[in-house]
Amino acid sequence: MRGFKNKKKWLSTALVASLLVISACSNNAGTNNAENKGAENGGKTNTEANQPAENTDPLGKYAEPITLTTAKVLEGDVKFKEGENIDNNVLDKTIEKDLNIKLKYLWTAASAPEFTEKVRLALSANQELPDMLTTNDTLLFAQLVQSGKYQPVDELFDKYAIDNWKKAAEDYPETWAGVTIDGKKYGLPTYNMIGRGNSMWIREDWLKKLNLKAPATIEELETVLDAFTNKDPDGNGKKDTFGTVIGPKNAAVNTSWLGSADVAFNVDGVISNDNAWFENADGKLYQPLLTPAAKTGLQRLQNWMKNGYMPKDSGIYDEMKAGELFTKGQIGVVFGAYWLSIWPFPDLLKNVPGSEFKAYPYPTGKDGTLKIPRENPTNGNITLIKKDVEHPEAVIKYMNWFYKNYLNADKGSIYEYGLAKGYDWDEVDGQPTNDKSKLPNYIDAVRISVQKDYTLPGLWVDMLKKFTSGGKPETPIEVKQFGGEDANSLAAAKVLLDYLDKGIQVPSVQGVPITKTMLSKNSMLDKIRRETISKIIYGEMSVDQYDKFLEDYNKAGYGKIVEEVNEWYAKNKQ
Repeated sequence: MRGFKNKKKWLSTALVASLLVISACSNNAGTNNAENKGAENGGKTNTEANQPAENTDPLGKYAEPITLTTAKVLEGDVKFKEGENIDNNVLDKTIEKDLNIKLKYLWTAASAPEFTEKVRLALSANQELPDMLTTNDTLLFAQLVQSGKYQPVDELFDKYAIDNWKKAAEDYPETWAGVTIDGKKYGLPTYNMIGRGNSMWIREDWLKKLNLKAPATIEELETVLDAFTNKDPDGNGKKDTFGTVIGPKNAAVNTSWLGSADVAFNVDGVISNDNAWFENADGKLYQPLLTPAAKTGLQRLQNWMKNGYMPKDSGIYDEMKAGELFTKGQIGVVFGAYWLSIWPFPDLLKNVPGSEFKAYPYPTGKDGTLKIPRENPTNGNITLIKKDVEHPEAVIKYMNWFYKNYLNADKGSIYEYGLAKGYDWDEVDGQPTNDKSKLPNYIDAVRISVQKDYTLPGLWVDMLKKFTSGGKPETPIEVKQFGGEDANSLAAAKVLLDYLDKGIQVPSVQGVPITKTMLSKNSMLDKIRRETISKIIYGEMSVDQYDKFLEDYNKAGYGKIVEEVNEWYAKNKQ
């Protein structure tokens, strides 16, 4: 793992190096009772732990109530029962009962951009800021640290964090990269589970009908795509099927959870994610999509569009539209998340009687070449602690509560099946269950939390290694995860674990800053990059013109971005 240091001057320059990794979002269930005994709280119960504030028990209850101010984004996935709201809800009441920590919300926002704007307005007007503030805005994080209103968290974390949280930080030290400035940590990163990724999903019944085998190479894939497009695999006598579909509206040619176009590049060892940086053989950071090596993948996509292997409107599809076409029975092969057999692919079985789908490994290129991106161990959210808060350790304890009760609950505890009975678990026919299909009024209680999501980077890998080798779930979190898998997803997960072991999943470099040129040029560069790639896919530009595009792209500011990023990397990598 790489460490990072000497970041102070980067933050203080016009580069506004917010030093946060950008990543995407995951969600898992967990459990335990803060009132039950557990190794992580020293064997003491919370009801017994009425200790002074300076007590280092990770789940020690304060002798007297304390208040933490905070703020939160209230999007559609945050739900309450009738009569409840953000100021009066079951989760905050439970935490107050267990820890004597009461939350006071200074404001809420309907979206992340609105939240960021409210924080900026409060900062510029010198108004009250929350004691505990969570943001995924990289520039805002930099501004808050520069303001001097938020404190380093190093000592607080070392002294008060619960053991499984500390273990994750120790195992994945790169997760601190985006929040470490001049050797001090100014935020608590929220984790994302690594290891998960995409599979090749195929209409198994079409393979059987056309007497084809699942493709193992890119050449074999194109043979299958052609057959699924031109040989009437659904047998209705109409030319109304397609080999595959992509959904680049949101993700462009990045790896995405459904309708991913990344396979066209991965087989050449090119990772097409335009929002991540990788280290090349010379030790420099680069983005493979923005090199001539991406031309072969672009040519494939252009050929697939020209040959009718994809719907003509694919360029404006998003992931949901790509999934809709697959579940309607029009698509033969789609690349997407390992868990699609859970949702939405069962709809295919309802819509098309006799249909079958199955997950396979991605095809490979010449000599077995295949490189895919590994998920980042952080999801981009960072929690800051205000400098003048009376009990700064209370922020750590608040988060400890979730790392224990959501992720590492004890069997027999009141949190074994979920955080709140009647919300994320209940009794059905006399048996406790957290199965959403059995709970018509299911409410995901963890979404009410300030951070909204809790997991550990290695959690999925640990659990799925156990399940795919025949092990049975034992802990509450394992039981809940296993209940959300099926035979298809477990088979797909086994392939992904193999990718990890073989180094096929490639990690990106963490903590790459937002540079001065990114701030001024990124919007323009993103627009012309997406437009150019779209024109190539649709045949409006030749692939050979990509060389000229790259030349112009560098002159338009991307070359300067690469220079700035590598200047940072040279000073901060170890």
